[in-house]
Amino acid sequence: MPVVAANRLLLERPSTPAAAAAGAPPTVWAAAAPANAAEHPWDQAHRAITAAAAAPAAVGAPPAATFAEPDFEQAFPFPRPASGGIEMLRRSPCEDKDPDGDWPIGNPPHGWHLDPGHSRLKEARDGLGDPGDANRVRVGILDTGYDPGHSSIPLHMRFDLQKDFADGDDDAGDPNRHLPGNQPGHGTATLALLAGRKVLIPETGFDDFLGGAPHAEVVPVRIANSVIHFRTGAMAEGIRYAAQTKCRVLSISMGGIPSRAWARAVNEAYDAGVAIFAAAGNHFGPTPPKETIWPARFGRVVAVCGVTADGSPYFKPGLHSKMHGCFGPPSVMGTAMAAYTPNTPWALMGCVSGIGFAGGTSSATPQCAAAAALWFQKHSAPAGTQSWQRVEAVRHALFSSADRSHPQCEKFYGCGVLKAVPALAVPFRTDLPITPPDFVSFPWLRLLGPGPAAADLAAIGRQDMFEVEALQVFVETQRLQELAGGADPIADKPAAKDVKAVLDAMRKLPGVSKALRAHLDGIVPKL
Repeated sequence: MPVVAANRLLLERPSTPAAAAAGAPPTVWAAAAPANAAEHPWDQAHRAITAAAAAPAAVGAPPAATFAEPDFEQAFPFPRPASGGIEMLRRSPCEDKDPDGDWPIGNPPHGWHLDPGHSRLKEARDGLGDPGDANRVRVGILDTGYDPGHSSIPLHMRFDLQKDFADGDDDAGDPNRHLPGNQPGHGTATLALLAGRKVLIPETGFDDFLGGAPHAEVVPVRIANSVIHFRTGAMAEGIRYAAQTKCRVLSISMGGIPSRAWARAVNEAYDAGVAIFAAAGNHFGPTPPKETIWPARFGRVVAVCGVTADGSPYFKPGLHSKMHGCFGPPSVMGTAMAAYTPNTPWALMGCVSGIGFAGGTSSATPQCAAAAALWFQKHSAPAGTQSWQRVEAVRHALFSSADRSHPQCEKFYGCGVLKAVPALAVPFRTDLPITPPDFVSFPWLRLLGPGPAAADLAAIGRQDMFEVEALQVFVETQRLQELAGGADPIADKPAAKDVKAVLDAMRKLPGVSKALRAHLDGIVPKL
């Protein structure tokens, strides 16, 4: 997953006892500008923590930072228009309406993903109807913002709660600053699939709600100027904001390399009762990332994979240049499911009533989030239910009712393919176990035994920083994955010689920080 250099650091400070007593999160994040822009971002982070540990504590000052990570600008693969160069720049957004002939398409062309042979979202939403303003389920969506002039804008948008963490203001409208090749309007399209209002598409005669949950109220949260690039910190802030605004469901059709800030935000949202659905990711041909990306890869997040109109996986083996979906490793698929893509309806930004076709796990994710919103609309939490139990209840409903008939379901679809009507029939269960908190680690760095003493928070923080960077490097480097024989660095324990080969190769990579290289230099000879 390509990233570009960070222009700031995310600092993690322990929360004070008074803040904890007031219900504040266990850690507090803040941003800081790096001191030396020419230095590797992770070296900047280590320097910041070392300096914080050495500085004398002032009376009344907040606790010193114990962990830092770069606020990388990340990339989420998405298809660009088939035409290129000047022709692409001359095209009107209303011209990008053709389906992708390399993938199946349902019948009717628009709305097929909602029908009885697919997600059954239309049947589910029509059966429930409009719950009225007092009973609407609140759903958040993190993306590139929305086109305020598009005909698909949801009926119940909470414009009063909109937020923009890309520009730092309260306007989540998409300013369309990205080039046509950077998939303008990504947020407008995912929003339409989540909760779009009734639209008429003359080309195919479609005249119905475009969204799976059109009666939900929607909180639009803008975290990127383009789906192609977004900041690590903006994603974390957006997830936290969904919890603060009491969303019950959150749809995220973006993702990238692992971040501890994301893990912390996901844990806080889960504890607050937010059911998170995130895209499993896309890739082109045989290039990485082939496996599920973050935050979808966290256990407290539902990873949404792709299934095509004919029921086959959104995946093409062999050498080719087509974009297709990520899935796996097996340790992740127990909290994954699939929904329909590609050639699903795609609202076209800048074209008031334009609806084309697109795909990727971006299209699948809001369908699962919509089904969760419908389930919450039907099922009230019993008295005494804890917030996190709401998340487990809706996940159980979707997982246990999903279609598992595909012979390789566990490999490609995890718990199965979304079926909204059977999901609504599953009752609210409060006897389900809590999912362990999410974290980011690289256990292969701990083969020599326990790390720093529990009281040395700065040393523990630096050890955690080595592990986060190592995992980021591993998931971005195909050669390291090949040396590991496909082993999952979080869940698997390969032979010591294989781990040594991975770490030895990692320390020789030109892109690792000086701090991590020095740490590996001290470990590898002892393995």
